[in-house]
Amino acid sequence: MKTYTIKIAAAIAAVAFISGQCVSPALAESEGGRPSTSLGLNETVTRALATNEGLKIKDSETLKSREVYKEARSGLLPHISAQSSWTNYQDYPASDDAKADYMLSGGIAVSQLLWSFGKVTFAVSSSKRAAEALAYSREAGKNDVVYVAKLNYYSALLAKNSLMISQESYNNARDNKKLLEDRSAGGRSSKYEILKVDADVASRVPSVNEARAQYVTAMETLKSLIEARPEEEFDLTDVFKPEYADLDYNVLEAALLGREPGLKSLGKAFEASQAAVNNKRAGFLPTLSAFANLDKSGKSNEATIPSRGSLSDYASIGLKVSVPLWEGGATKAQLGQALAERTAAQLRKDQARKALLLELKKAFVEYLQYKDNLAANTEAVRLAGESFKQMQEMFTSGQVTLTDLNAAELLLTNQKINKEMTLFNVNVTLAKIEQLIAGEYNGSETSKQI
Repeated sequence: MKTYTIKIAAAIAAVAFISGQCVSPALAESEGGRPSTSLGLNETVTRALATNEGLKIKDSETLKSREVYKEARSGLLPHISAQSSWTNYQDYPASDDAKADYMLSGGIAVSQLLWSFGKVTFAVSSSKRAAEALAYSREAGKNDVVYVAKLNYYSALLAKNSLMISQESYNNARDNKKLLEDRSAGGRSSKYEILKVDADVASRVPSVNEARAQYVTAMETLKSLIEARPEEEFDLTDVFKPEYADLDYNVLEAALLGREPGLKSLGKAFEASQAAVNNKRAGFLPTLSAFANLDKSGKSNEATIPSRGSLSDYASIGLKVSVPLWEGGATKAQLGQALAERTAAQLRKDQARKALLLELKKAFVEYLQYKDNLAANTEAVRLAGESFKQMQEMFTSGQVTLTDLNAAELLLTNQKINKEMTLFNVNVTLAKIEQLIAGEYNGSETSKQI
């Protein structure tokens, strides 16, 4: 019995580690028979997405990136400003007859960028691609949360089914004891057999308790993920399916390359870095802009605000050309930084592509293995069940020993546990594949390169 309990414990511990939760195991069932709420896989995913802080942080970062894009885009639009000043000249040469003690001026200035050789447009493009990269990154984070939610749900379902199997094993041991008691009434059982069957029944109790503790631990981990109240009790409504579809690796690869948001995010990040390089190169070139100013000003030797009628109007329009000649190497250094970032962005994209394709290949191979194992496990459970029933009949007639009957029951229990482990593994692997291809398998994807 220890073999399968260790397997279950390892699976649940792995899920708790991946989901970042730490839960203290309980050794008894919930108190008072509190009413439970039905909880399905889809609802688990929905609640996990709604409560995940990481996604909320991603939303804030995406909102910030959109505002950065709007800021960059403002460089293409007219800029209008108003200014006013009141000046008191404390001292000035007596020979300057045009100067007065006080001066008031104010007006409106309008400027419009005409041409910057792409300096502003590339900055806008870079910020836009960066915002798109963050949006795709948010989608990748969403896929991660969905995978972890499925992993936790399948872990809880495995623990639930394992507890049921452990309880069935305990009941089978009690049935064996009942068969022995019926045989003892006919005087065909020894005191040794009676002691041994009692030991068999007692040996199942720790396994049931361990399975119950693992189930409680898995449920607490699941409740923590969806931020359920501690007193809430849930009844898992979804079950492991008995059959699973055949997958085409070429279709999966095409789906990954065409849909995986992490790769799309890195692709947009590379485009943003390329636009940033073009922006820094444009920094070596002139900038042409137009301006218009409308001002009113007046002066007085009295510390009073001049009347409106005493203010003079000034209007001007023109073109302004700004040519960078020498900035101490700052523009060249900025271009070097942009080029280095572009290289890094390309390498990150290539690295992620290779890693994701390798991960997909491994998950695909494991899926095929578990799918084949499931058919063998199902047949093994059927044969072990028939063998156990036959052993019970033969034990009743005295054809086999209690040891043979107990061995048959343990074989049946272990085969059931092996099947549940395979079902868990095939579902987790399928969830991993769906995470990598950013959706469900539809069998008809076309190849797309990122």
